[in-house]
Amino acid sequence: MIKKTPKLDLIPIAKFGKTHGLIGEISIISYCNPPENLLNYEQLFFDDGTKICTNLKVKNKKIIATLDEKGSVSDVAPLVNKTIFISKEDLPSLNEGEFYWEDLIGIGVVNQSGKKLGIVDKIENHGSSDLIFINNSKQDLIVPFIGDFIEDVDLEKKIMVVNWFEE
Repeated sequence: MIKKTPKLDLIPIAKFGKTHGLIGEISIISYCNPPENLLNYEQLFFDDGTKICTNLKVKNKKIIATLDEKGSVSDVAPLVNKTIFISKEDLPSLNEGEFYWEDLIGIGVVNQSGKKLGIVDKIENHGSSDLIFINNSKQDLIVPFIGDFIEDVDLEKKIMVVNWFEE
């Protein structure tokens, strides 16, 4: 049964990985830290707002999903690499000075001299640190999201100040 929800503010939180076993299970690649935090969310969605009716479990340090009405490998195979979302309102409240990656997408980035470097296009984790991808008219910049490079983030003004020189 397909369950559509009203228009939601959706945030990517995971994606479907490889199929698992022969009875329609599929692995989940969680964007949470730690990955098991994905299990804390009761409602998961596809990008169009359709609710994903699933049971999640941890098996051999992997998150495995069993989807309702999907009982074979051929049923879940089309889901491989599809993104899984949650509603933004399901995120836990943050303390002052904390923010979610999603809040940074689209804000302006300037260096310490006030020179506009571009806007935050995306943020990815690459093991040792998170990387901010800044889109500008000349070239894309990649800045590590660590204290040495991030001077200030002001979500109200939609601006991030970075310790970065102009190339």
